[in-house]
Amino acid sequence: MAVADARYAFPVDRFYTDIEAAPLMCAGMIGYRALRAVGEVERLGLYGFGAAAHIVIRIARHRGQRVFAFTRTGDEAAQALARDLGAAWAGGSGEPPPEPLDAAILFAPVGALIPTALRAVVKGGTVVCAGIHMSDRPSFPYDILWGERVIRSVANLTRRDGEEFLALAPRIPVRTRTTPFRLAQADEAVEALRCGTVTGAAVLTV
Repeated sequence: MAVADARYAFPVDRFYTDIEAAPLMCAGMIGYRALRAVGEVERLGLYGFGAAAHIVIRIARHRGQRVFAFTRTGDEAAQALARDLGAAWAGGSGEPPPEPLDAAILFAPVGALIPTALRAVVKGGTVVCAGIHMSDRPSFPYDILWGERVIRSVANLTRRDGEEFLALAPRIPVRTRTTPFRLAQADEAVEALRCGTVTGAAVLTV
């Protein structure tokens, strides 16, 4: 048995098993906050298609948004998952999208993707950096920021974010794709994430 402070806990719908719910509690909530930050756009790019993006795409499609998924070059499994979940297009992060984006969310912790995403969004578009950590961004020409484009970060979620998201997820419904690892396999899970061999979300079980 575990005891938790109710101020920092959320009820989870019985629609989900423990393993299915695990990605909702971090990746899903941060993804939801990032999605709120871009607003009601039509064409949304998701850079890095892992734990958060595979949840966010379900919400975005529910809202009628068209999603363009960007993965590591050659990651055909992640691209296939994105298309299976309703992406209008999926390709490598170095590829330009087939049409301009209204906004982009960076889940991949790669600073070099900031100018890439800025080039992909229209004037007035928003690029949201949703990772906790990110490598240094390179310098880039002012003209790709000019035109009232916006770069912003998402650092934390609010209780309102959590309550709204966990009420919405089972109604859509958001189904998570998970790869479970036993706690003793934690190092293997981290290595699999580093190598990009996890499709969806990695979950530790105890």
